[in-house]
This record gives sequence, C-alpha cells and structure tokens, in this order.
Amino acid sequence: MKLNLRGIDLNLLTIFDSLMDTGKLSATAADLGMSQPAVSAALQRLRLTFGDELFIRHRSGMQPTPRAHLLHTDIREALHLVRRAVSTEPMFNPATADRSFTLLSDVFFESTVIGELLNRLSDIAPGVRIDTSPLAPEDPASTLTNLKGDLILDYATHSSTQLCSAQVSVERLVVIAARAHPRIQSAPTLEEFLSEAHVILSRRHGRLTSLEYALGNISLNRQIRATLQSYSSMPIVVANTDCLATVPQRLGTLYEQAFDVRCYPFPVAMEPVPVYMYWPRVLDQDPAHRWFRQQLSAVLASGEGLSG
Repeated sequence: MKLNLRGIDLNLLTIFDSLMDTGKLSATAADLGMSQPAVSAALQRLRLTFGDELFIRHRSGMQPTPRAHLLHTDIREALHLVRRAVSTEPMFNPATADRSFTLLSDVFFESTVIGELLNRLSDIAPGVRIDTSPLAPEDPASTLTNLKGDLILDYATHSSTQLCSAQVSVERLVVIAARAHPRIQSAPTLEEFLSEAHVILSRRHGRLTSLEYALGNISLNRQIRATLQSYSSMPIVVANTDCLATVPQRLGTLYEQAFDVRCYPFPVAMEPVPVYMYWPRVLDQDPAHRWFRQQLSAVLASGEGLSG
C-alpha cells in the first residue's frame, strides 16, 4: 500500500535510525535528547505506520525484526540526503576540518599507504584523522552501505548498487626468501618455486588462496607449510625458515629493507593486479568525502603508496 507522506511524522525516522544503532530505548532517548517514554510512544507510532513490530524486547535490548533490517538501509540513505540538503555548510575546508575517515583494508594497504597519506595531510589538513579497520571476511561492503566506514581499498571486487567504485592503482607480485636460503639465491624458476615450502595468508576466497585468486582462479600445487593471519608476520617467518612467501611488490621492497629477506620476481608472467576503491553512493557528492578520496587517489596514482 502506498503511504501518504503528509500523514507521517518524518521525525519518527530519526528515532528508528537511532534505535537500529543503539538497540536500547534509553540510549536512543539520550542520543536524541528525548525522554524514554517519548521514545516508547514514537516506537508505537512507527509500528502502526509500518504495520510491523520492528523491534522485539530481548535481554540485550531491542532486537530488530527482519522488516526493520530491510527498511534501515533506505531510511538511513534518505536521512543522509535530507541532512546534506539542509546543511548550512556550503563547502569543506580541510585546513580547519576536525574529522576522521575510516578506511577498510588489509595490512598491505595500512603499511604502504597510510604513512604517505599522513605526510600529505599534515600541512593541508592537520585536523583530519585516519582510522583503519579490517575487511569483514563475509561481506565488507555492508560496512560501507551501513555508513560504518568511508572507503574500502581492495584487490577483490565488491558488487552493490549502493557503492561507487574506481580502479586507483595496480600492484605486481614478488617472492621473498631468507637471505641465507640454501637454494634460492637468484630469481626462482617456476619449478624451483613449486618445489619449496610456502607460507600463505588465510584464505579469503573459499578454497583458493589470495595468490590463486589473483592469478584468475588458477590453482598452484604449492607445498603450504603454514597459513598466517597477516602480511606483517610473513617476513619474520620467512627470514627464520626456508619457506617462501608471495607478497605485493611494494610490501616486498619494504620487507627487504627491514628484514633479513630478499625479493625476487614472481616466476609466472601475469598482468598486474588491479587495486579498487569503493565508497557509499550516498557520500559520492559529499564535499569532505570527495576531498578525502582525491587525496588518497593522488597518493595511489603517484606511486607514493603503491608501485604501478
């Protein structure tokens, strides 16, 4: 049934949005400067408006119903558009801004991009802060669509009509080995590469490793000795064993400078791996968000954060 908006108190939608975030009537009341009975009354009106319970009392608070989850994305997007339309701030001034941006990525991007980005922002936007967060293994895009993050940097593709995306760089792969490796002292052949033991990252793509995913779902018959949680532990393990690891080129260069390892070309000819940026569609025209994307893209495109 089509609703007549003139008969709906649109202020109820802000209460609904806050309840989805807090899960508690008391917390929503505090968040919106209302009394708890007023929030309870608003919830009753919301239930009548949508013909659904929306929130069920639970020991941990108010649990959203499936209908509430379905409504939330559209309502949050609508509220954001309204706030942007009535904002009295006509433009974003980075020199005086006091704002943080949340970047979802893995340790590779955190290690190779953030330092250069901070250097770039230190003079032009001293009040801008960067928070990093790991990519959720099941559905990282939902973090952006729920506006709990600003950007994703990833080599994997994420499909959602609620996201915008752009390819911002490419990355090549290299092999790292201990400097004192008894057999690998020059660029390994594919046969040599496959005959050695390997350490890999935890699989993000089902049964395929990140390397096999990057190679276009081609399975490699490697001798996998250990599966690690993060790129950051790879050079330590490799430096103290005879194991090899495959890492992005810029990360391998950093490791070669800081650890007792050497970098070698990857033994299979392959196209560079594309790097993508994703952001919420509702923030596409937001002046501050657009400015931040430009700064990050400049670091990536110039090769300051990733090799091209």
